[in-house]
Amino acid sequence: MFLEYYNLPQQPFGATPDPRFLYMSRAHSEALASLWYGIQEDRGFMVLAAPPGMGKTTLLFQLLSHLRESARTVFLFQTQCDSRELFRYLLQDLGLTPGPDLPSMHEQLNQVMVQEARAGRRLVVVIDEAQNLKGSVLETVRLLSDFETSQRKLLQIILAGQSEFINTLLRPELEQLKQRIAMLSYLRPLNRQEIGEYIAHRLEIAGYQGGGLFTREALETIAQGSGGIPRNINNLCFNALSIGCALRKKRVDRAVAEEALQDRKFESLLRPEVPPRSAVISVPPASVPAPRRATGMRQAFTLAAAVLIAGVLGASAGLYAWRARWTPLHLPQAIRSVVTLFDTPAAPVATPPPSPAAKPVPDSDPPKAAAPRRELVVVAPHQTLTDISKLYLGEYNAATLAKLRELNPGLGDPDHLEVGQEIRLPHTEAGEGSESRDSRVQQAASRNTQ
Repeated sequence: MFLEYYNLPQQPFGATPDPRFLYMSRAHSEALASLWYGIQEDRGFMVLAAPPGMGKTTLLFQLLSHLRESARTVFLFQTQCDSRELFRYLLQDLGLTPGPDLPSMHEQLNQVMVQEARAGRRLVVVIDEAQNLKGSVLETVRLLSDFETSQRKLLQIILAGQSEFINTLLRPELEQLKQRIAMLSYLRPLNRQEIGEYIAHRLEIAGYQGGGLFTREALETIAQGSGGIPRNINNLCFNALSIGCALRKKRVDRAVAEEALQDRKFESLLRPEVPPRSAVISVPPASVPAPRRATGMRQAFTLAAAVLIAGVLGASAGLYAWRARWTPLHLPQAIRSVVTLFDTPAAPVATPPPSPAAKPVPDSDPPKAAAPRRELVVVAPHQTLTDISKLYLGEYNAATLAKLRELNPGLGDPDHLEVGQEIRLPHTEAGEGSESRDSRVQQAASRNTQ
């Protein structure tokens, strides 16, 4: 876990609504003050709405903790129910055994409210996820506001729901309920400054005492990817710290934040998979000799490029002794890689039709088995483990890094590799994606020679 790596006593980006981690943005502060004031003034009905993930439940828990000494509170979240079930949940939370029917349950609730009023305490009922309430149940909730005396309301009700709950309240049949709502609060997404303060606040509550754990560029990436929604921010920060720990980075930078953001894009999972192409090798007629793999000029160019890169790589890629007949297998790994890049089949040439006396030859042979991927890659100047992984494996994530570290003990900082260092890659058979990998390798080689 990254907690030990980053010296965090506890998880700063948890998934539970812990009031200790509540960040009081301007919208949160105004909403909490509005609800508190409405309860103190016995306003009866109040509404709190917010997009999903804005922390409204955490805000409600903070409010209830403030009311613990002066009011009796009930928190209901089972909102996919009918009126009878809602009353049953309410009485059970108050510690009562519900009666057999609605009139008896109404009477039980009335007795509790009178007892609390005589004791000088308020009864506050919070109904979370109110967007799931049916119209008939909302009408039942409205009737609860009839429990009152000539001086005060006996019951304070807070309806909390997602943004769509506002559209529900605008329906014509709920006009009477809408008129009874005295306080309406709405939580808006955090702006970029508040996002940085939100992350710093949660790290401080978790006990972090080091320097800035996220770079400015990483915070910018998280702000763009989260949309200002605290739940999204928590998920991105959790993933970014996990990746940063796997990469042994002391701070979360833009690259790590972008990797965490990419892992959160569910749309990429819906892309259809492209079936691998079958490699069919054409066989020329027997009467015409097959074209050579490379002309003399191409071989000279290949050798020149190989020698040039070998010189840049340094002594670790020094030339082997020349033998009687030159072949790419006699060169070190770095040169063999370059030769493989440039030594591609020449363009097909037109061939005359076979003579009638020639023995017919099948048009094609069965597909040949694909060659395995390279096992060793020699590090070029300014090349990082991210470049090598994306170039040869087509991806770079925490799982890929773990595999590379397993194959290369003592790898060190993946962003500062030594020139000429040999990196061992996972030994997998070339299949789907191998063509795009080879294309990336050829493009990289082309850029190096320009």
